Amino acid sequence: MKKFIILLAVVYLTAVGLLFSMAPGILSMLILGAMTLLLVFGFIGGIMPSILYADAFRRSRKSIEEAMDVQSTEAWLAVFQIENLFGQKDLDAAFDDYKSIVQQQKESNDMLSDVEEYINEDFLSLRTWRGLIQQIPGSLTGLGILGTFIGLITGIGSIGFSTVDAALESISTLLAGIETAFYTSIAGVILSILFNIINYMIWNIMLREYEMFLDSYHKYVIPSSEEQAKRRLNTNVKEIIQRLDRIPKKSGFTLSRSGELIMDTEENDEALMQQVVNGLFNGEFTFYLQPAVELKTSRIVRAEALVRWKHEVLGVLTPSAFLPVLEKNGYITKLDAYTWDAICKTIRSWIDADQRPVPISVNISQMDIMAMDVVDFWGRMLRKYDIPPRFLELEIEQRIFEKNYDMICSTAGELRRMGFKVILDGFDGDYISVNMFKGLEADEVKLDLRYQPDNGKDSLGDLFGQAKKLGIEMSAEEIENTEQLSGLANADCRVGQGTYFYEPMSIEEFESIME
Repeated sequence: MKKFIILLAVVYLTAVGLLFSMAPGILSMLILGAMTLLLVFGFIGGIMPSILYADAFRRSRKSIEEAMDVQSTEAWLAVFQIENLFGQKDLDAAFDDYKSIVQQQKESNDMLSDVEEYINEDFLSLRTWRGLIQQIPGSLTGLGILGTFIGLITGIGSIGFSTVDAALESISTLLAGIETAFYTSIAGVILSILFNIINYMIWNIMLREYEMFLDSYHKYVIPSSEEQAKRRLNTNVKEIIQRLDRIPKKSGFTLSRSGELIMDTEENDEALMQQVVNGLFNGEFTFYLQPAVELKTSRIVRAEALVRWKHEVLGVLTPSAFLPVLEKNGYITKLDAYTWDAICKTIRSWIDADQRPVPISVNISQMDIMAMDVVDFWGRMLRKYDIPPRFLELEIEQRIFEKNYDMICSTAGELRRMGFKVILDGFDGDYISVNMFKGLEADEVKLDLRYQPDNGKDSLGDLFGQAKKLGIEMSAEEIENTEQLSGLANADCRVGQGTYFYEPMSIEEFESIME
């Protein structure tokens, strides 16, 4: 590696030396000197560190292979015991931080962090002055153009024809200025091209070594986060299927065409559960989106995520076909976590594609709050997919607040402090419940119009007026007709959702509408 650095330095020195030897004057040498300083900075600050990082990744791969020879079953133990795996200060410091986190996660049986979260392209760009180094070719060209202008101005400014001698001297000075102009311009272009080629070549060599290091690390030491999640899901599925296989099944069981159970029996529940697990394993579960609109303009302002099962025989099934069974055996939390992860991944894809994401609201059940740390889960989702919390709105049903007010408010408060918008869902319009809003840890209340009488226009105005007095934003859901829309407009409701505007739709249909 040292020989390679010396070779590149020789190439630079040779190029600069040749250009210096052809410099037509002092001005040209000054401009070339400034270019040389830029090249030295680029070489020391960017190219040389990239070479050293590439060498460090190559050494780390060799160390991992040697660790595999020592201990193939628990290779991560052998790798984690290696002092200075990379032999490079910055990389080893980042890897030490990563090791301490992974060891804690091992003890608590959590999913292990990916080394790519600590050592990645952003990490490398920052430490090789990538943003600044990329400006050097343009700066070299700019210095060449500057020399061109100075040379021409110097030559033109000395023109004088008072005498023959003065005219001859002016022509000589003009030609010297033109020569300087052409020389600095060409020197700038040559050095710019040379630096660009070498810089990109070295950067890509380093990235190749980095990718090869990641492949070896994920293959022999700790799998990537996606692979870990897939393995955990496979393990959970296998365990459940093995447990269900020991339970007698009712022969001839099937689902109805509407997606409901034919008979509510324990045998049917167990058989349905096995189908659900198989469906989750095969990636049959997804989510649909139902847009919510600004009532005055019909502009889509957010969408609610609703889980769907794309059954291989019966087509798309609504939650009523499978949620009761999942809630009964507690597997609902795994389906929710699976769906929430998919939602975050979709939002990330919109951001990466430069599309305008609208907030997606998700439903959090009482079992989710009781059986899992939803605050920690959503924090990990934000870090994993690097998405702003404003793109996620978390809905908690009114009945859940009423059952365990203090605990739910505490959880909702933590989520709000993380930046999430918390919505109380399924409000039935009870005037007594309105008073509960005063100390409620929620940003918005969703009024469910299914609980409102058909002639409830006056009551809508009273409800929205009372909520406004308490400083609570209220929206409406389950809007199905123009009468309801008219009542909401009179009540000064801003946002609404329902089949009057949009049915729940696939992600592809939603993206098409947004376009």
